[in-house]
Amino acid sequence: MAKGFSVVNHVGITVKNLDKAIPFYEALFGVKVSNIDELGGKRMAAVQGLDDTLIKYANVHLDNINIDILEYDEPKSTEAKYSNEQVSAMHMCFEVDDIKAAVARLKELGIEPEGEPMFFEEADGLKSGFGTGVVYFKDPDGAHLELIEPKGPFQRG
Repeated sequence: MAKGFSVVNHVGITVKNLDKAIPFYEALFGVKVSNIDELGGKRMAAVQGLDDTLIKYANVHLDNINIDILEYDEPKSTEAKYSNEQVSAMHMCFEVDDIKAAVARLKELGIEPEGEPMFFEEADGLKSGFGTGVVYFKDPDGAHLELIEPKGPFQRG
């Protein structure tokens, strides 16, 4: 029986320069990339709605998801500018046990969060999930990332 849409295989992050992005993501995740390769041509382009493509990429395998780090040589990437409230904006969120320790680790890596961690309270309008901590940050190319220390309904089953 075919799987439904309940398992995420990977998230792709397009970067300006793969060689510069790999050390950032290896330091962030604490694991090495598992593969570096290139993919391209008319067939790959057609499945993406492009005329032609050449993609340099690296794969990172985390415990529950794979991350594809992609540099488009053809067509050349353009820079997207968006903020979290814009329609179709997306972000990737990483679950941590201790958000304050995780933020300290980000800062050791030279990554400054968008603000200080916030822990959900009843005053925030939630019905449950109090004590859940969140903080947002960006990768060097501006991809929106988040950390969560989940409580209640924010915990995965």
